[in-house]
Amino acid sequence: MDELSQQDTVRAAVAASWERCRKNGMDSNQKPAPVRLTGKELESGLKSSLSMARVARPFMDRIASFVSSGWPVFLGDSKGCVVSATGESGQSPISTATLEIGTLWSEQHQGTNAISLVIDEKKPCQVIGHEHYLKAYHHLAGAAAPIFSPERIFLGILGIVGPKDAFHVHTLGMVVASAAAIENQLELERTTEQLYSVVQAMSDGLIAIDTDGIITHMNHVAGRIFGLKPMACIGQRADEIFRDSLPLLQVIKTAREGFSDRELAVTLNNRRVHVTLTSRPICSQQGQVFGIVLTCREMKSVQRLVTRMVGAQARFTFSDLIGEDPTFLERIEMSRRVARSDSTVLLVGESGTGKELFAQATHNASPRRNGPFVAVNSAALPRDLVESELFGYEEGAFTGARRGGRPGKFELASGGTLFLDEIGDIPLETQSSLLRVLQDKQVVRVGGHTPIPVQIRVIAATNKDILRLVEEGHFRLDLYYRLSVVNVAIPPLRDRGEDVLILARHFLQRFAGQRGVDSIGMTPDVETALMGYSWPGNVRELENVIEQANHLLEGSTLELRHLPSRISGPSEQKAVGSLFPMNMYSPDGHIRSLEEVERNAILNALALSEGNVSSAAKRLGVGRTTLYRKLDKYDIDLVSLREATS
Repeated sequence: MDELSQQDTVRAAVAASWERCRKNGMDSNQKPAPVRLTGKELESGLKSSLSMARVARPFMDRIASFVSSGWPVFLGDSKGCVVSATGESGQSPISTATLEIGTLWSEQHQGTNAISLVIDEKKPCQVIGHEHYLKAYHHLAGAAAPIFSPERIFLGILGIVGPKDAFHVHTLGMVVASAAAIENQLELERTTEQLYSVVQAMSDGLIAIDTDGIITHMNHVAGRIFGLKPMACIGQRADEIFRDSLPLLQVIKTAREGFSDRELAVTLNNRRVHVTLTSRPICSQQGQVFGIVLTCREMKSVQRLVTRMVGAQARFTFSDLIGEDPTFLERIEMSRRVARSDSTVLLVGESGTGKELFAQATHNASPRRNGPFVAVNSAALPRDLVESELFGYEEGAFTGARRGGRPGKFELASGGTLFLDEIGDIPLETQSSLLRVLQDKQVVRVGGHTPIPVQIRVIAATNKDILRLVEEGHFRLDLYYRLSVVNVAIPPLRDRGEDVLILARHFLQRFAGQRGVDSIGMTPDVETALMGYSWPGNVRELENVIEQANHLLEGSTLELRHLPSRISGPSEQKAVGSLFPMNMYSPDGHIRSLEEVERNAILNALALSEGNVSSAAKRLGVGRTTLYRKLDKYDIDLVSLREATS
């Protein structure tokens, strides 16, 4: 665009501004009367423009260094209020062009001028000599350009004013270029702020280190993990900040090569933390490395993530334990009281009585309810891998060990509850290590030397007589005492009376919902059969029986024909369950002696055979001579028995 067309464009904007001034009753001959904001109004305006003024100041000083002292450079906000100006006291040496901080240069206050035109046009403008509406400013020239935010919001005006005789054709271009540079700097700062926010929002700790070993970035998560103040670390040498942790410094030295999820125990500022580290080099597009980024995460947060991913959570509460038997309710109340503490609990009961349900309910009623619940079946662990499964292992601990090692169940359960099921099957050689962990609350991985603190609550369970195992030399007595701080004996289903029917109705109601019916009933003979059966598999067996029967139902009533033959057939099991107790556990939770179980088995076989020794021997799978010898041993009176069962 040539100079004439530029002038025509400016003059058109000026003419429109003059017309507005006349309509507003402004006299072009009047003496300028600058209006200045003061007090809270000025303070608020300066505060809202603080970021723009801070970024603009170096550019304003640079422009001022290029022009005569008679050309002050100023910065106005979106309303035309001067928020910054070059020169001492912020005033123009031209007395009529006052540019003090707080002065309003909008059209309604100062008539047509460069600032007012930018406010109206939102584009670069210049006003020279007589183009000013007020004749008092005809000896001046001004050039100004708008400043926009990265979102294209009008923030303010950058301008310059001075004698018109000294006005240069490139003055406006210089102002426009500076305004664009200010916008670029604002956008860069916005990007930097966004990057800072992203870094601070990360769940992982982040530390950036340049090639000179200087820490350039550190987020608050990294500061929390290592007990440092990020702002105090930025600009410091990494080997000074981490001088107390040689392993971490060694990792930093090799970080340019990059690695992922390397475990490390760090001691710093008198605190020990177990972390995983990942390193990535910072490279230019040409591949030149000019720094590294370390991301770190505490192992306990990794463990929480792992336990959530593998479903290591307790689902059951005490409200899920169904029954009205007084002994059963007493065990629930005992467990509920124990849940408030961190005491180790030993659950004793036959298979299928619900030991894990008790363990989960205890966990969910404890202060550790928000932590993981990790269940381990000790009987299912290979003998040679028990310690590595429980305590974890370091890289290279044995052939086939995973690179980087692996945490054990104790580490995964840290902050929550570890449920050791079938504790009676744990190898004797592992028991001393287990005892040490329970006492010291820390583990040492297989192949490692560094103790790792673990904050857990242990609940153990067994269907064996642990004291008998102690007598036989298969279980450590000190470990038994450590595990059985609180001993909860869960009664078998056969000893819980009407709970059999209560549980059966509960399971039927659950299956009724799956079938889309309101309820499923039971015939009286079904109830009799269920009550007459001894339930060697306990609650687990009852649930399976009801589920199987549900698949055979045509209607909504459970009949005897839907039950397995072992339950619906002759009432032999009823006799076994009603005459002499066959369950392995006594009411106090201890396993009955072998002689007691054998004596009761003989009594039940004779009762079912109505005192016939040959028939009873056949049921027991022994010879008649052996059975007679057992009758003498246990002082069993056949005559009295026959009279009782006749």
